[in-house]
Amino acid sequence: MKKYFLFLILACVGCFACTQTKQKEETVNIQNPLPVAYGDPFILKASDGNFYMYGTSGDNGFKVYSSADMKEWKDEGLVYRGATEESWTVDCFWAPEVYERNGKYYLWFSANWKDNPTNEEEIFRIGVAVSDSPTGPFVELDNKPLFDPGYPIIDANLYFDDEN
Repeated sequence: MKKYFLFLILACVGCFACTQTKQKEETVNIQNPLPVAYGDPFILKASDGNFYMYGTSGDNGFKVYSSADMKEWKDEGLVYRGATEESWTVDCFWAPEVYERNGKYYLWFSANWKDNPTNEEEIFRIGVAVSDSPTGPFVELDNKPLFDPGYPIIDANLYFDDEN
């Protein structure tokens, strides 16, 4: 009799835990589409606890939206502008990704390079810009692409191996 009673208690505890889990899952309500006109979206969860969404927007640079809950998004404006006199970039700003490291924010992106002596139609290279804030302003680290394999490339991704 004691075994059956113990089994009944465990079964009830299991059902209660299952019910609690279902209730938690049902309280999250995120809807799509978001009111954001982006291609190649990238979301960073920063150390301040907020989310920052960057994407291809056709603005000769990149905008960012911020959110505390991933439901309500605030337009933070343009955080990086390329195609300026001092920039290595000329147009076609694609696929930004932002990584937070040691108190700095690094914006990795693809763009067409001004250095185009053979008049190639696409001369995409990978660049990086840095800021003290996820909302910019981001400033290019160098006056040339960070990565140039000699052919068009897009969509930079990083992986940090903090164990080695």
